[in-house]
Amino acid sequence: MTDVEINSEMDFPIIRTCPFQPPTEYAEIRAKRSPVRAKLYNGNLIWVITDYEDARAVLLDNKNFSSDITNPAYPLYTAIMEGTRSFPTLPTMDAPQHTAFRKMLISEFSVRRANELRPAIQKHADALIDAMLEGERPADLGAAFATPLIERVTCELLGMSSADMQASAAQTVGAMMQQQMAAAQESGVAPDPIAMATAAVGFQFVAMHQYFAQVVAEKAEKPGDDMISRLVAKFVEPGELTQEQLANLAFVVFVAGVAPTTSMINIGTATLLDNPEQLAILRSGPDAVPGAVEELLRYLSVLDLLPRVAAADVEIGGTLIRKGEGIIVPNAAANRDERVFTDPEVLDVSRPSARQHLAFGHGVHQCLGMNVARVQLEIAFETLFRRIPDLRLAVPMDELRPAMPSPLPELSQLLVTW
Repeated sequence: MTDVEINSEMDFPIIRTCPFQPPTEYAEIRAKRSPVRAKLYNGNLIWVITDYEDARAVLLDNKNFSSDITNPAYPLYTAIMEGTRSFPTLPTMDAPQHTAFRKMLISEFSVRRANELRPAIQKHADALIDAMLEGERPADLGAAFATPLIERVTCELLGMSSADMQASAAQTVGAMMQQQMAAAQESGVAPDPIAMATAAVGFQFVAMHQYFAQVVAEKAEKPGDDMISRLVAKFVEPGELTQEQLANLAFVVFVAGVAPTTSMINIGTATLLDNPEQLAILRSGPDAVPGAVEELLRYLSVLDLLPRVAAADVEIGGTLIRKGEGIIVPNAAANRDERVFTDPEVLDVSRPSARQHLAFGHGVHQCLGMNVARVQLEIAFETLFRRIPDLRLAVPMDELRPAMPSPLPELSQLLVTW
């Protein structure tokens, strides 16, 4: 075991120059085959773990590594994210709370339940593509297809209205921001942009939580055939769960379900269009689609940057990580490990080992909704390329960029035509 000398010269996270590829620095770090020290925006030092086996070990070990976001040492990689620290959710809490909550939700996200959702997902996908085909070209795939598809499916699963939620949250956040601005004006101090952005994130969490609390209360009075109603009956009424706790869980299901799956549809579509020979394999028949989705998940890794805190002194990759030190696992780096995946920089939708990826994390905090996400992605890609066989990008691939520089693989807009 070696106690590595701290090197604070490397800033983290690394902003991507391309939304489809992890930073080239990931491969350089991974070549060291041991954790590397890095510095966050606030000067805090963390360990970055890029080796597949080391990453898998950290994510699997919930005894020596904590996911508790309320721990001051839990590494948040931007100032704006500090607004989330007081809102622990299922992915950012430890046992026994995490264990109990996950057990309550697990049956709602089984393979069987995910497959039961296929007809509804297919119906929404076809309706959105009908509207695209009747609309103007080029179309923004995110706004016209990816975002509304996943939002509709997730809201239907929960038993709520996406439009009502967005309107309610916008009104609440607007009121809170006005109060913040008024307080700043009264103090005579100009508002700090970063502080205002951080506050806005926190306000968004408050507003969303208020809306979900309202939905839970309504379901307690008038239940339906949906997830929230079932959880009210099974856990709230017997006293095992409070309405506030259920609102928190429902909020996590929505946020964790919508954003990454939407990103996967956007960047996955662009990636396939840029690799026509791989797209041809996906389109060769239904049996090819699940494997293609797994390879896209590995290749793109939209849930990159998974934080942990060492709960004890522990050796990883021959390096001593001390209790209380922060860790970030860029799973996009682990998913390009050449010791696990042959030619990892190549998109190969027939790759037999693709499902070994860590795109959904690993261990007890592995993405609860991964079965539903897989079904959504399978239907989205199969339907999109079957219904619009001549789909193509409306702008060159090398010009596709997110609205703001980001360390994550994301696109705010994807213009397509046919």
